Amino acid sequence: MDDRRCPYLVIMMAFIRLTRPVNLLIIALTMIAMRYGVIQGNLERSIALWIRSLDSPVTRADLTLPAGFGPQLSFLHFALLVLSTVLIAAGGNVINDYFDTRIDRINKPGEVIVGRTVKRRVAMSGHIVLSSIGLVLGAFVAWRVGLIHLVLIPVLAIGALWRYSTTFKRKLFIGNGLVATLTALVPLTVGLYEIPLLKRSFASPPIVSLPNGQQYEMASDLRELWWWIIVYTVFAFLSTLVRELQKDMADRKGDEAEGCRTVPIVLGMSWAKGLSLLHIGIIVLGILYLRSTILRDEASFWYLGLGVIAPLLLSAGFTYGAHTRAEHMRAGLLMKVAMVMAVGYVFFIQYTF
Repeated sequence: MDDRRCPYLVIMMAFIRLTRPVNLLIIALTMIAMRYGVIQGNLERSIALWIRSLDSPVTRADLTLPAGFGPQLSFLHFALLVLSTVLIAAGGNVINDYFDTRIDRINKPGEVIVGRTVKRRVAMSGHIVLSSIGLVLGAFVAWRVGLIHLVLIPVLAIGALWRYSTTFKRKLFIGNGLVATLTALVPLTVGLYEIPLLKRSFASPPIVSLPNGQQYEMASDLRELWWWIIVYTVFAFLSTLVRELQKDMADRKGDEAEGCRTVPIVLGMSWAKGLSLLHIGIIVLGILYLRSTILRDEASFWYLGLGVIAPLLLSAGFTYGAHTRAEHMRAGLLMKVAMVMAVGYVFFIQYTF
């Protein structure tokens, strides 16, 4: 199909680019990983550890577990929660580009969409529609599962994304901290829904039945689930701080022209690089500590070493030696690789003994 004869197709594709679909996919995969890797993976791990403690030879297939043992949100409600989060993030990306047009004309003149392919009023309307649908879906899920107070998450996220685009992005530290906090909310949201529902379902210890008719009570301590969720929340916060500093260094020219007060502009590039390396160092030390004290299995050793720590160190090296925008963006790409690989690790949880 010839795009010159289909201007609406060109506009639609350009609008999709505004939403940053790769980032949206990472958000969705992160939430899926928290549900099936952290929540379900830890529950399966507890079953496996319990089986190993028995004297009789029993396999997972031999057990009769209580109804509802596993993630508590129905597939539909979880899908709507993911969709709500993705739509709100998409709306935030659109409004960010809407207010960043002049900056982008300096930093990346060939990639400006708003005001060229997509009219400004279309971008604004798209932000309103995406954010509104995301808010309605988030409120519906919170209401249906009896956690109505969690409607505050989409409300605050939409407001924060608007204020970031209009004001906070140009403020020293505030913009970076706000984006890092919103990113950290992605894994945390799954825990805020699933763990209270698990606590409600298993107010009494779950009963496991063996083929011979024997029944046992299983411990229903959910603190380990919170531990994993908090670890990923902190990782998301720190790694996003690094990504934001790397982007600020890459976009310094345009930000400075618009009067932004980012770290590279106010404190200098050396401080921005130093803070990036400091946060990467904290992340690496944290992973090494976990790997040496808790995650001692061989799979975790190699996965975390090659899949997460290696790209983190490469990102640090590229950040230290970066001088051009392309070099700073390359360092940011490696940081994103480390973030994606860290999310993928959750599917190893049930095999770590």
